[in-house]
Amino acid sequence: MPLRSIVLLLALAACTLVQSKPAELITYNTLPLGSAEAPFLLRTYFPDPDLDDAVFAHHHRGDRSPKYNPIKGEDIQGQYEPIKGIPAAIGVNHGPELSYVFDTTEGRLMYAWKGGFVDMFPYWGDQNGGNRLAYDYIPRLVGTLFYKTSGQNPVEIDGKSVSELGAPRFVGYDLVKRQPVFLVRFGGHTVRTRVQPLPQKLGLQLEISVEPAAALSYRNEDPRYVLQQKKTTDGVLHVTLTGVALGSFEGYPRKLNFTTASVAVGEQLYNNYGCAVCHSLDGSASHGPTWAGLFERERPLVDGSMVKADEAYLLESIKAPNAKIAKGYAPNLMPTYPLKELEYEALLLFIKSLRQPE
Repeated sequence: MPLRSIVLLLALAACTLVQSKPAELITYNTLPLGSAEAPFLLRTYFPDPDLDDAVFAHHHRGDRSPKYNPIKGEDIQGQYEPIKGIPAAIGVNHGPELSYVFDTTEGRLMYAWKGGFVDMFPYWGDQNGGNRLAYDYIPRLVGTLFYKTSGQNPVEIDGKSVSELGAPRFVGYDLVKRQPVFLVRFGGHTVRTRVQPLPQKLGLQLEISVEPAAALSYRNEDPRYVLQQKKTTDGVLHVTLTGVALGSFEGYPRKLNFTTASVAVGEQLYNNYGCAVCHSLDGSASHGPTWAGLFERERPLVDGSMVKADEAYLLESIKAPNAKIAKGYAPNLMPTYPLKELEYEALLLFIKSLRQPE
């Protein structure tokens, strides 16, 4: 697809926040996030985490295109390389518990991850000043990738992949109690798919139905995945898929010009890396322990032991989040953060500065 067309499509990309208030456009929040009760839906280009080529059976491949000078209004010497993104995708975030991408061209779930959503900095630019990146508009994932689709569509009707029933036609999605249910037509069948978090695990739950009624099943695409299927009397197929850690993503790397660690720098890192997604600063409950008054406190762990939240523990928790899981919190939500030493030091200074609210 020519880059000029891509730019135009991206300029029209809209995101919808499913809340009790009317839908609104989110312009400068580079780390958007929803919740389990009110998922966040974003329709734009999403990154392609090296998906199998067979997945894109109905997509057109991007080609190199001539460079274009908008001032001259004409092509100039040189070529643009195709941007590695998935067009016509809808990303859905249920908070740190689950994010996934549903593709409207192929009519299928493409991949899923936990721990965050996407970093929109490449497209929206700085939250205060705008200015997106030139020729690199694709958002960056935030979290731990645990599922990628492959081959033909794994949803089967009467033992045959829906991919064999005809080209998919995306009908749209319904909101059922604020949860999106995707409708795709394959031949003479309409398949409805709802995706939900699988608490405490790297996984998800699928609720699939078909009209007219037919026998449904789901193919296991990877022997590393644990798949459980249950059919109900009303013809709905319930699938529980537990995946594996396929990669850790920290969003778009920010360029911070500092030579000395400080509390202020630590606070900036807290915002840039999306720490606020799971760690509050006011003592309120979230998907991760609050940072308010955390330093030097005794912390109970899931194995029944206790640990003091000293510098060594905090550093280990940033570098290897699953090393010691605090009681009451789920593993595998937080990605690893390979930061520079000054960044670790600044984050520690910021955490140490936070007091327990009265």
